[in-house]
Amino acid sequence: MAQSQQNLPRQKRIQRIQLEPYDDVVSVRDRLQFVNAGRVLLVFPANSKILRRKLDLVLIQREAARRDLRLALVTSDPDIASHAKELNISAFFTIEQARTQRWKRPRNKVFIDREDRPRPEHDPYELMQVASRLKPPPSPKKQAVRRAIRGVIFGAAVLLLLFGIYAILPSATVTITPASDQLSEVIDVTADPSINQAIPESKRIPAETRQFLQDGTATIETTGRRTAESELAEGKVVFTNDTGLATFVPAGTVVQTIDAPPIQFETLEDVALPARQGATIEVNIRALENSNGLRGNVDIGEIARVTGPLEGSVSVTNPNPTFGAGVREAAFVTQQDYDRLVTLARQQVLTNAQTTLKLAADADQYYVISDLQIVGEPQLFYSAALNEPVDSVSLTMQATVATTVINLDEARLIANAYLASFVTPGNELFERASVRVGQIQSPAADGTIALTLRVDGSTRVAIDANEVRDRLAGKSENEAREMLNRQYTLDPDEPIEISTWPGFLNRLPILPVRISVHIRGG
Repeated sequence: MAQSQQNLPRQKRIQRIQLEPYDDVVSVRDRLQFVNAGRVLLVFPANSKILRRKLDLVLIQREAARRDLRLALVTSDPDIASHAKELNISAFFTIEQARTQRWKRPRNKVFIDREDRPRPEHDPYELMQVASRLKPPPSPKKQAVRRAIRGVIFGAAVLLLLFGIYAILPSATVTITPASDQLSEVIDVTADPSINQAIPESKRIPAETRQFLQDGTATIETTGRRTAESELAEGKVVFTNDTGLATFVPAGTVVQTIDAPPIQFETLEDVALPARQGATIEVNIRALENSNGLRGNVDIGEIARVTGPLEGSVSVTNPNPTFGAGVREAAFVTQQDYDRLVTLARQQVLTNAQTTLKLAADADQYYVISDLQIVGEPQLFYSAALNEPVDSVSLTMQATVATTVINLDEARLIANAYLASFVTPGNELFERASVRVGQIQSPAADGTIALTLRVDGSTRVAIDANEVRDRLAGKSENEAREMLNRQYTLDPDEPIEISTWPGFLNRLPILPVRISVHIRGG
């Protein structure tokens, strides 16, 4: 086809331009400048949304006319085909139809002829009609009416804006204190371990038995006394060299009497006998443990034998008596000490258990209403056995401790329900009731415990903050104070506080949502 069109004159040749989904008037006009043929065929992509305005086709048609090109379209869009028909532009469904069927020749003027240009002496009304080719402009009377309407609309918009600023921007905070009365009552309640939650009608609250391990330690001086030999006798002995050779006598050399059984001593230091027969040396000695007490006190000359490897090489004697051994009073553990320790340790266990309960995480929530008791057999760990000679003895006791507690939150349920019966219409309970445990009775046979509760609380006038907000909207500060004092019972000792923004308005916002109402204590 390209070869056959080269032989045709320019006005007969057809150049096809395939449009893309992103093409617009500017891109199509740019592509027309590269057309060499006399006819240009714009092929629209299927289901495209481009160049659907009539103005788009007018601008492209003008560009084609300026370049002396005859324009035709290939499109399946009925709107584009309709616009093309109005502009006398050929529109085909297929490229084959464009090649075989006759193209329309534009009859409408695309450009205004020079002689049709408005003359300088024309009035503005005629110039507007020629230039725009639109319907005649409105008459001066209609234009004046339109200007008046626009002025009214603009003024209303300004007023609406000012009203919106006046309604939305201002804010206010109101603080009031309702009148209140104090209540103080004493309630008789029953702690019942068989229930799980409070029963306000019968004034019964659940009781809980707690058991936990606790230890305690007690230490006392032993009371048993008996006599016992004490100390080890000490003294001096003289060694004599019987061989003429130098002899070394080490510390710990044992010497003894010749009695049966012998009383033994040991030397306390190393000594050496000179290498001369008959040479002597004096050494300090101390009785051995098997010769303690009074037995170690021996007279002059009773120590006469050396034991061990030196026996026969040296001889020994004590020139003076040994001394230092005696009798003392020794302490020991008795059964009475054990019994006393058990009593003291039990007391310590219970004392420690009380401290444990006070330091527990829920100590503020639970209250102990019965004595602490040790249940079961405790484990006992003594530091010394019976009759053992010691000055003091200790006992560590590990025991299971049990007690009965009540949940103060459950007690407050009873208290609040009781105080509610004293609330008059138009009032409400203010603050959560404070509960203090009073007199506690001994447990009954069924395990219940009777006790009294001291309940303190207060009531106040019930005020709906939303209702106050609605009533105060749009009022001045003085009007608001008068209305609050007139319609609500407030605490005379607590003045009403009203703050507005901006302050120069001296008036609360007209929108209730812009008013914040604070009820003291609420």
